[in-house]
Amino acid sequence: MSGCVDLKGACGVLAEMAEWSAMGFMEALDEPWPLPYGRAFLRLYENMEIQVPAERWLIPCEPMPRVRDRHSHQVWSPVGQILNLNHSSGWGVATDVVEQRKQQFPQHAKQLDAIAATLRGRLRYFGGYTHSNPDIRRVVSEGFVAMCAELEEELRALASEGEAADPRERNLLLALKDYADGVSAFHRRAVTAVADAAASADGERGVRLECIRDALAHGFLHPARSFLEGLLAVNFCWMLDGCDSIGRVDQVLGALYEQDLADGRLDLAFVRELLDEWFRMFDAFNGWNLQVGGYTPAGMDGTNALTLELIAACGRQRLLRPNVAFRVTRETPDEALVAALRVLREGGGRPPFYNDDLYVETLLGMDLGLTTEDAREIGFGGCTETMIAGLSNVGSLEGSLNLAKAMELAVHDGRDPVTGVQMGPHTGSFADFVDFEEFCQAVRRQIQYMTDAFVARNQVELARRFHEGDPKLYRTFFTRDCVKRRKSFEAGGARYNWCVVSYQGIANLIDSLAAIRRCVFDDQSVGATELIAALKADFAGYGELRRWLEGAPRFGNDDPYVDEPGAAMIEYAWRQLYEHETPRGGRYLASCILFVTYQGAGATVGATPDGRGAGEVLTDSIGPAQGRDRSGPTAMLHSINRLPLHLAIGTPVLNVRFQKQLLSDTGSLKALVGLIRAFFAEGGMQLQISVLSRDEMLAAQEDPDAHRDLIVRIGGYSEYFVRLNRQLQDSVISRTEYAL
Repeated sequence: MSGCVDLKGACGVLAEMAEWSAMGFMEALDEPWPLPYGRAFLRLYENMEIQVPAERWLIPCEPMPRVRDRHSHQVWSPVGQILNLNHSSGWGVATDVVEQRKQQFPQHAKQLDAIAATLRGRLRYFGGYTHSNPDIRRVVSEGFVAMCAELEEELRALASEGEAADPRERNLLLALKDYADGVSAFHRRAVTAVADAAASADGERGVRLECIRDALAHGFLHPARSFLEGLLAVNFCWMLDGCDSIGRVDQVLGALYEQDLADGRLDLAFVRELLDEWFRMFDAFNGWNLQVGGYTPAGMDGTNALTLELIAACGRQRLLRPNVAFRVTRETPDEALVAALRVLREGGGRPPFYNDDLYVETLLGMDLGLTTEDAREIGFGGCTETMIAGLSNVGSLEGSLNLAKAMELAVHDGRDPVTGVQMGPHTGSFADFVDFEEFCQAVRRQIQYMTDAFVARNQVELARRFHEGDPKLYRTFFTRDCVKRRKSFEAGGARYNWCVVSYQGIANLIDSLAAIRRCVFDDQSVGATELIAALKADFAGYGELRRWLEGAPRFGNDDPYVDEPGAAMIEYAWRQLYEHETPRGGRYLASCILFVTYQGAGATVGATPDGRGAGEVLTDSIGPAQGRDRSGPTAMLHSINRLPLHLAIGTPVLNVRFQKQLLSDTGSLKALVGLIRAFFAEGGMQLQISVLSRDEMLAAQEDPDAHRDLIVRIGGYSEYFVRLNRQLQDSVISRTEYAL
């Protein structure tokens, strides 16, 4: 396996450069899979530098040594080592770090190239993007020592099986043992680093660092006894997972927070300083999601004092991250919703709202094997992909399906007019369809073919993760049941497994159906042959025809003529997806989570019958196409609720923009709370609100430097408006701006 690489020499070179993870992997290169992965963690955590910067309290404060973050280098995932950890793909080679080391150590340049080539040959990544929520509830309530004891128990049980023991199980557990030993070393060294910093600090900083030292020394290893111990334990666990998502922080730490508050042991100003620092770390390391509110496992509304503090932190920090998903139950106090809206009116885009009752009810009704208690432990990952906190592996996003493309293929008999390739099955010439239903049948056939083809490709990729590529040892250890099942996170070890798939171009499909129904089949104002010619010409020379199409009814205006056929087509698409199981077990779950990908999706689609031009962006959420909803927010929400939103349990993101003055006084805030509750009572699942004016965004286009902190909600997350390209900016500006 080592080929022409001198492993001993390679390890020596990597040690000289303090490239500890690569050194560990190369050290175990000839050992069975996945032992090199465990050794990489062990050597990294035994040796990595642990910093305690001035004015910082949350230690460790970086996931890897020499880390370059989103603020310092605009990197997507924190980069620090040649063998670098990405929370989705696992260990991978950071090419730019290799080049940097070659410049620093030119005498080793040739050897570094050989090492990098060897590592790339072993570090394989298959399948889609995967976020996760580690089991912070167990870390805080039981502690790392108890989790290590479970691993040791499984190793002893495996040893007792003798020759009957599965060697793959043994190798996985041994790799986890290396990993756990590395984490223990990392924790021990972090405590020592804080102790050294406390000894050299003066005054209040020295006193506070001593508190941090004591809390960190106990809290991660053993059940947390205080809010500070719990927060440091959660932060430590988050660092180990590559700073991805974290789960239900207010539910895991809320009781400790309220008890410390009641006992007078909390310095509230210091707590807020810690939360603000943590939020800034999320932003710097491109961390993703945490959740507040929602049902407790026992079925009570979970809003607590820490919930409100985390919402308030969103208001203090005009940052993109973390996404703070507010799970709203029927019993959530209106005062908590008003507090969230007050934060939103400052323009930060957080928190979005989630209909917890419908999420829990839908998950329990989908034959996913969930207990009622576990279904209430919803923890979103990434933008907003639905998972069960600490208990699940959710491919998120596993991929996407473009419904506007499916409609386009139905119009062109399965041939892609953009590329000229026959992408779908032959479903008939558009000019030969005798009625609207016959055309709909062609669209359904294209959707079915697209779905089956996507799943077939994905099944092969996912299955390869079982015993090839990165087993995600950090997630295997910190996801419930993986160790006891002796299966990796990637091989179905988690208690619950499913894959979230995003759907693009939903409103474009619905509006195109409505335009074809009205103009081609009902009033026959547009001929079928003429429509095909206009689409191929991107409407050049067909201005009047385009106006006819654009005059057809639009989705988002509470019009059953548009909404009902559209909803039927969307339901068909999502039920097709639910026909398939994933290799890990569980199902593919539909969603509409687009972040900025709706631009790329639109680039692959030619002109469409709704009047949209070739290559233009598609819709940015489950909502109406930008600017086409003209009948007020209530009408728009009624249209949305005609869709089978519960089938998009992966999360159907809905972007809505409100005028700032709408949230200017208590009466208006309460009215908006009523609108949110009415939307949820009718079947709405998710709502994310942007509060900024068209004039603000136009001004930002003219003078970006003066509007660097202008934040918009796009897809399932927040982004600085000036970092979007012009086409995306224009799509956000064209959204309807609502008053009540």
